[in-house]
Amino acid sequence: MEDEFSVAQPSETGHTGRKVAQPSTDKALRTMLLAVLFQVSWPARLTRKDIIEYLPMLYGENPRRALYRDIETLTDTLVDDLPEPDAEHLSDWCNEQQQRKRLAITHQRRTFTFGLAQSIFSIDISEDEARAFVALQEGFTPGTPYVDAVKQLLIRWQWLFSEKSHQLVRQKRKRHARPVLLPLSPVVDYSQHGETILLLDQALEEGAYVSFAYTPLTQSWDDEPMLHEHTEPYELEYRDGHWYYTAYISDLNTFIDYRVDRIRPGSLRKEHDHFYPGGRQRPGVKIRYWLSPMLARHGSLSARLREQQVTLLEDDQGAIVEGYAKSLWWARRLLLGYGEQVKALAPEKFMQMMQETAQAMSQLYEEEK
Repeated sequence: MEDEFSVAQPSETGHTGRKVAQPSTDKALRTMLLAVLFQVSWPARLTRKDIIEYLPMLYGENPRRALYRDIETLTDTLVDDLPEPDAEHLSDWCNEQQQRKRLAITHQRRTFTFGLAQSIFSIDISEDEARAFVALQEGFTPGTPYVDAVKQLLIRWQWLFSEKSHQLVRQKRKRHARPVLLPLSPVVDYSQHGETILLLDQALEEGAYVSFAYTPLTQSWDDEPMLHEHTEPYELEYRDGHWYYTAYISDLNTFIDYRVDRIRPGSLRKEHDHFYPGGRQRPGVKIRYWLSPMLARHGSLSARLREQQVTLLEDDQGAIVEGYAKSLWWARRLLLGYGEQVKALAPEKFMQMMQETAQAMSQLYEEEK
């Protein structure tokens, strides 16, 4: 068998400056790394140039010859005889390769690329993991946060599954009971706002100011949008079926929550000016409210407020909850979720806001009589 040759080194016979070919001692390491590269690159296909650039310093003066010999070592098949990725009997060949303990590498002549047709390794998952996998697949529907990225991640994960794991997943998907539901589905269609969400996420990471055209909920989408310039990103949150972008507005010295679906698609732009991410804290607003005995009896309440404190009242009279909400608007949404089981106690502006909301709701029902 012909020896592989690495980059030539000076001869040990004393011919200073003269370079001669030395047998490579890197073939075993190089072949192992090549197999790992094919595994971690899936589903991307690799050209000869890609592979050589990923594995620098391991291929010598004739990298194409050395690469092809490595592929032949991994597959026990000549490169010219490797199947195309869409070959008719590819699955049968993959099974044969697995039985022979060889890699199933395909060769696409049109693009001059190589790629694995099946994973080198397989993993077994538990029944609970199979349930979780199905819940993730069914929970991330179109319009759900990062749906495309999550789907691609699940595909790469599923590629590693053993046949036993695939059977478990199919079994859990056919279950007769109602499936576990993840409350991720958005209230409105966010598909046209995907680019806006990703740009906001990048701006938060980079600390870049952003500007955009915005239409408030109080206005029609057909109205002329308002331009919000040089906003400092603070938070991007998915809550109750909506994306909310929170920004600090220096001219007003306050934080404002924007509904992402009200930002005009294509209008958001990152500015050249930057700030230090995480350097600003939102103070919030301290609120206090009474909770009915029925809810207080449970003894444990969800921590919906920052620095939340719960004081149980004597004689089964309920409880007093206090802490910091992001804003009075968010505080009102919190209490409305409890219905008639809560009552705002402080601050005064919060109490007034809840009274006005209750009166408006009562008036709506009165009008129907």
